[in-house]
Amino acid sequence: MNQLQSGFSIQTSFSRATVTIKQFIGEGGQGSIYKVDYNGQEKALKWYKKSALGNNPTDFYHNIETNIIKGSPSKEFLWPIDITEWKDGTFGYIMDLKPDGYYEMTDFLLCKVRFTSYKRTIDTALNIVSAFRQLHNAGYSYQDINDGNFFINPDNGKVLICDNDNVAPNGIKTGIAGKPRYMAPEVVLGTAIPNSHSDRFSMSIILYSLFCLNHPLEGKRHLVPALTENLQKKLYGSEPIFMMDPNNADNAPHPVVHKNSIVVWASFPSYMQNIFIKAFSQESFDKPSKRSTEIEWLKVLTRFRSSVVSCSCGNEIFVESNNSLCDNNNCGKPANVQFELDLGEFSIPAIKDARIYKCQVGVSNDRDALNPIAHVLQKQSTGALGIKNKSGVSWNAVSSKGVTKEVKPDDVIPIKSGITFDVDNTTIKIKTIF
Repeated sequence: MNQLQSGFSIQTSFSRATVTIKQFIGEGGQGSIYKVDYNGQEKALKWYKKSALGNNPTDFYHNIETNIIKGSPSKEFLWPIDITEWKDGTFGYIMDLKPDGYYEMTDFLLCKVRFTSYKRTIDTALNIVSAFRQLHNAGYSYQDINDGNFFINPDNGKVLICDNDNVAPNGIKTGIAGKPRYMAPEVVLGTAIPNSHSDRFSMSIILYSLFCLNHPLEGKRHLVPALTENLQKKLYGSEPIFMMDPNNADNAPHPVVHKNSIVVWASFPSYMQNIFIKAFSQESFDKPSKRSTEIEWLKVLTRFRSSVVSCSCGNEIFVESNNSLCDNNNCGKPANVQFELDLGEFSIPAIKDARIYKCQVGVSNDRDALNPIAHVLQKQSTGALGIKNKSGVSWNAVSSKGVTKEVKPDDVIPIKSGITFDVDNTTIKIKTIF
């Protein structure tokens, strides 16, 4: 593909602005990305190769136009904001530039970039799931989720999702199927077109890869001299097997090649293992509608985030009980957790910076699911713990002696055994861990 030269200009269809090329950024399978001047602002232009437009380039163009009109479902998407006129049988669209501090997901998978803490890894997973929940609830499917779609900030876990030109109304075929390694089995086999169900399968692969740095279906069966097209169809389509399947070791992890999976899996709390086992179960392969929804993932991941405890040695421990030990070879100390917050279905450690999220205590809409409604704080002078009301509404709290108290927004109640408080029709109880 011939690159557009610096100074090349073209008009856009919506704002009638003139877009002027400033700098070539990079090239991918569909086309090239440029830094451009757009109405006096620096933006990015994705300019397509003619060959990438498929059999119906006009429909492809109109789909992007429609997405621009409707607007982005979430701030995490680098959504098209304008589209150019046609030029020599092709066109491009305008989007925001990637800010500094964000890196491609592949850099994390290759360990070129690392998160500052494991909580930031979980925050990234939460932001990915939340973004796709908002996308699906807006009536879209992404259709091509893969490891090249994500820019991640390792310092705070924030995510930007690119390549949104393939996004279309759920059930509408755009001609894009995706990368075989990230496709759902029914898409690999050609028995279904990409939709929200296949998105959820692809998203599960992304989440496993994010945590374990391996592909969940690429166990020992993947270690072959040549990965032929027929073998790929078998591994990802007709006979997929989760490398951590508790009932089938035919695709188990290799002790050296898949060491990351083995180590991380062993440290996962049981509920994290269970949702991945469900995501890559035979039922999930055969019945797309049975796959875990985004809200199920959010509930598990927020619980997981609240269960990460910092050890005095600086290591992080995944706590499922007070018997959890630091896995640092030079430490081995037990987790120092004295209290827990019982939410009914499960409990989370009442430790500094623990949070209860909106999605954990009741019905939540797309945009407030990850809003913390309670936050555990620690008084620096005494080390005493308290829980702050972040919900915006008053709580009704009852002490262990039956004394009732109104807890207004931003008020703090002490972490003491026996205290209960009501949040969104959920009664939360502070309990001592024995």
